[in-house]
Formats: sequence, C-alpha cells, structure tokens
Amino acid sequence: MPPARSVASAPAVIRVQVIAPVHLGTTAVAALRVRGVDARIADAPIELRASRAANDSRTDRLDAAFGDDVIAWALDAAPGAALAHELAAVCARAAGAGRPVCLHAPLPRGSGRPAIERAAALAYLRAYGAAVGHDVDAWLEAVVLLVRFGLPAGPRAAVVAPPGSWLEAQAVAIAAEAELGGTRSPLSAPDDPTDVVLYDPALGAPPSSAPGLHVPVAARGELADTPAILHSARAALGAITILGRAAERIAVGLGPAPATASAELAIDRDRLARQLAKLGSEQLRLGDHETKVLLAAYGVPITRQAVATTPSAAVKLARRAGYPVEIKPFGHDLPSEPAGCPVERNLASDAMVRAAFTTVLVAAGRTPNDGTGVIIRETPPPGRELSVTFLELPSLGWTVVLDTPGAGQLAAAPAPLRLIDAQSLAAQVAASRAGDPDPDRSGLANLLRRASHLAVDLGDRLARLELPRVVVGGRGARTLVVDAATELR
Repeated sequence: MPPARSVASAPAVIRVQVIAPVHLGTTAVAALRVRGVDARIADAPIELRASRAANDSRTDRLDAAFGDDVIAWALDAAPGAALAHELAAVCARAAGAGRPVCLHAPLPRGSGRPAIERAAALAYLRAYGAAVGHDVDAWLEAVVLLVRFGLPAGPRAAVVAPPGSWLEAQAVAIAAEAELGGTRSPLSAPDDPTDVVLYDPALGAPPSSAPGLHVPVAARGELADTPAILHSARAALGAITILGRAAERIAVGLGPAPATASAELAIDRDRLARQLAKLGSEQLRLGDHETKVLLAAYGVPITRQAVATTPSAAVKLARRAGYPVEIKPFGHDLPSEPAGCPVERNLASDAMVRAAFTTVLVAAGRTPNDGTGVIIRETPPPGRELSVTFLELPSLGWTVVLDTPGAGQLAAAPAPLRLIDAQSLAAQVAASRAGDPDPDRSGLANLLRRASHLAVDLGDRLARLELPRVVVGGRGARTLVVDAATELR
C-alpha cells in the first residue's frame, strides 16, 4: 500500500458566495443550504464584460466583498481575455488561502479566433488557481467537497466498496467508459498514490490506514442520511478531479513558468544564433525547414530532413534518409500542409524521387530548373495528428493552443508551459480507437514545453509559431513535428 499522504484540513470558514445566472444561482444556493452549507447569492455581482473604466478597481472591490468566503462561480459562457486577466488576481488570492474559486463554464467549442480566446481565458484562470469544471453536478459537489472536507492533495481517487454493490458497479462503469473513449480513468491504478478514497458509509468505511482523504458518497441525494456526504459517484469523481488538479497546480506555482526555466532545456545556443543571423530584417515569415532549425535548437523533436536544389541531390538525400521518403517544396511563402502545400509521399526509389522533384515544384507554381529547392524528409511515423499554435493574446500574453481533430474542443495553457500544464495538454489526446496503445503523452508534453520556451524567448522577433502537423506516436514510438512555420514581427 502506498504511504499515507498529507491532506489539507477543512477550511474554518464555510460560507459560500454564489455568482451565477439567476436560475442556476437560486438552485445552487437552495441545494447547498439543504446540505448544511451557509450559501448566498453574492452581494457584489460581476458584470461579464471585457472592458472597464480606467479608474474602476473592480478586483479590489471583489476582494473586499468576498473576504475569506468560498466563491462558487458559474458562467453562461467563457469569459473574455480582459476579464480573465482581471479575475486572475482574485483566483490567485483564493488559491493561496487554500480555497480555490470553484468555476463552472461551458466547454469552448469551435476552432476560430473567438474559440481560441475563450479556451485561453479559462486556461489562464486555471493557471492562477481556479478549480475549473464543465459539469454542473460536479461543480456543486466540488463546492461541498471543499467546504466539508477541504482541498484534496490531488485528483487521484480510489473507491472502496464490496463486490456487487452499487458503488463497485459505478466505478467499473466509469472506468470502462474511459477505456472505450481512449482516455484515462478518473480512478487511480492499484499501485498509484491515492489522494481521495470514496466510500459509502452504509457499505462500510475504509480502514483508517488507507492513505488519502476519506470522503463518503451516496448513490443519490435522497439516500443521503447526513449533510456531510457527496451525491453520486460520477459527480463526486468529477469534483475530486476539479479540485485535485487545482491543488496540484497551486502546489507548483501560479501563472506560466518563469522564462529562466528554459535553462533546464540544454538549448543549442550556437545553432540558434546562426539561424537567427540569417533572418532578413524585412522577412515576415519562416517556412517549414527554417522553423525546424529553430525548434531543433531547443531540442524539439522534428522529422529528419534536408534541402535539395537538383534531382540528383534529392536522390542522394533520399538514400541517406532511407526509403520511403517524402518531398515537398522549400520556401517561406508556402501554405501549411493541411492548407494545401503539395507533398509527394511513399517515394520508394530513385526514379520516384526524380519525378516527385518536378511534380511538387510545378504544383507550387515554381520552375524546376531555376534553382528552387525541395525538402527531402523521412516518412513520419504513424500516430495521432494534431496542430499546435503559439501566439501572443491581448491581456493573456503568450499562449499554447492545441487542436486535436475529432476532440470537438480546443485546449490551451499560458506559455512558457510549466511541466504540469504541458502534461495536462498532452492528456487531451486520446487513443484513436479502443484497444489502441496509449499515445506518447510524455513525448508530446516534452515537445510542447520546449516549443513554448522558444516562442517566449524569441517573442521580440516572433509573432506566431505554427505547428500544423504534429504526429503523436503510440507509447514507445516517436512524437515529432512534421510541418512548421513562423510569423515574424
């Protein structure tokens, strides 16, 4: 059994101030009061707008209004960037007191600029200690968990229940759903540390030696015989995840990683300096190959590739890379591969490479014999494909945005990434199908972290770093950047 872990004690102040749309706020207050929690609608409302008068110090007013109360905040939509930046100070103050703001907001949908800003705003609040969730029931249970039991040390949960009980059946169903979806189960593996132990007191309490915070749970609210109990295993596990992740984030520090953290990355400064010296003062874009030189200097894994200006040189490079190879045009004025850059794939012979040399240049509107080059690269390994963007947003600063096809939502975090944020972004990538090997999430986290430091360190020259094609291999396989581009200031 893992050693016992220390957990936070329950807060001395248990009053909850609810900030929510009228219909939800009234219901939440009533539900909390039934469970013995002193809850009320906040006296100082937050206007959900992105601007304020120059001399209006709303953050100070909010701090004064809330004092040491627990804040349960629900939104109809994600906040804008300016409001998120302002409220981050409130979230950080609450987090420092061990009572993070419990924030409910809908999942940001879509992939355009508004969706990016909504995802980034929520990520910014999460980075400053807010306990962010997207399920109303889990949000309410998180408030009860925080008030009645305190802040758990982390999100790792175990269930103690006899065979054949409702709680065991619920735990098995929840773990099976996660496996079918290719995501991680909210329940700890047998050998993992445990932060919270869920149990039904009617079925028997866990042994006192069991590590973690012991929290009772009832199948439904009407079956609860005490106010100090969570309702529904699914909502309870959601609450533990919300608060546990906030606790881990608070423990490593708030906000993005300090820029000095790049010293840990063993950057090839000489290679970086040589590439930066080549940049023209009027050049506004770097293409795939030039950008990958910058990435490689930061240790970001990239495809092995080189530039050839003649068919014969292309053949030599292809032999060196090892067949089969891929060929695409070289240049800074080309679209990304997802946007239509021509690529010839699965080239398995010298003759195919010579033909592809001409084909990709003609497709790009170039003349094959004018010295224009092509990129010869290894065939990327199989895996999940996604895109990553590093950009500077007003009020929020440098931000990492991860877009996984089929996920239906964007994931974001402030840059440069702390390791915990890089791991959280990587956790968004699920297996393609049930039974597939787990994606190389640790490799993706390393890639994202290193690239985020590159973007921030060169932020005076870079306006945007694009990785339109990142391949995430299965566990034990390679994870690397296949396509890249940079916008310059």
